[in-house]
Amino acid sequence: MKRIFFIFFILNLLNVCGQDLDSLKTVAIKLPNDTDRVNLFYNEGFSHRTSNAQYSYDCAKAAENFAQKASLPFYSAKASNLLGILYYRKGDLIAALSHHKKALKLRAIINDKKGIAQSQTNLGNIYSELGRYKLAETAYLSALEINNELNIAKQIDNCLLNLGVLSAELKMINVAESYFNRALKNSEKRFDYEMQASCLNNLAVINTIRQNYDAAIANSLNSIKVKNLMDNEMEMADSYLNIAVAYIKKKEALLALENLRIADSIILKFNYLAAKIQSLKAYSEYYELEHNYEKALEQLQLCTILKDSLAKANKKIDENNFMETSAEELNQVKTSGGFSVIYFNLLMIVLVLCGVFIFKHKR
Repeated sequence: MKRIFFIFFILNLLNVCGQDLDSLKTVAIKLPNDTDRVNLFYNEGFSHRTSNAQYSYDCAKAAENFAQKASLPFYSAKASNLLGILYYRKGDLIAALSHHKKALKLRAIINDKKGIAQSQTNLGNIYSELGRYKLAETAYLSALEINNELNIAKQIDNCLLNLGVLSAELKMINVAESYFNRALKNSEKRFDYEMQASCLNNLAVINTIRQNYDAAIANSLNSIKVKNLMDNEMEMADSYLNIAVAYIKKKEALLALENLRIADSIILKFNYLAAKIQSLKAYSEYYELEHNYEKALEQLQLCTILKDSLAKANKKIDENNFMETSAEELNQVKTSGGFSVIYFNLLMIVLVLCGVFIFKHKR
């Protein structure tokens, strides 16, 4: 019996994984208007932006196509926003910038304040990565002003966090600390654990820069407690690394090594490569503290190799553009012959029942 239900589960899983744009088109044709179709493809694309970039891109292009038919800026802006997000994740900052600028322009036409704030935040992220810090600050401050006006608490704190990270990048430590503390205070009132953990981690970095290592350790431990509440084990690695670095600065080698090993066990479990780079740097500092300069150099070399490998991998991804789907293909919808999920599940239920009947009578 267990075997049958296991087979049923696997078949269902394969069916879900096998869904593509055609099945979505089958649903889209039954919708009453193009704006509903935009929402359908946008939501589907947005939900798959991290798991299946090409599928998400196809959905975004379909949303863009139907938005053009609807001739309504609000929906065209949604499609451009999703395309901007996908290109940003892919590392093509220029294409991402173009799409987010287009979304901002469309949202400004209809005075969609919430959308404008969203676009300004996205633009701020891109400008920051491009090293255009003044433009990034202007974009973040614009988003903050609108979110304050609309009283959208979570987005206010996101803006404060972004401004804090930007200020830290510019070595404006006092300003950065002020932004992080404001966001932390707000998020504690809302019981927003994710924001609290981010603020505490960033404050720990500020503490380390100021050589206030005990405060760095305390903030990192508080961040770990919050991440426990969220069941977010992976990002605990960042906090343990912050603690390890603080102990290295305090020249307490044993406690530093203890926290490095905890961080490494988490990094290995989740294959958290970004944290592994920081771990190797921290190990290099640890071995230097122990006067094992050969081992310190070895860790630093491994850190460089990993960074270069990731950079090459990202470059290879960047060179592969999304496969374009023609407008004609996007317009095509199946009116018949679509084998829906409902029918598939009904068939599976029948097969399971038949299986149960056969096995029962075999006994």
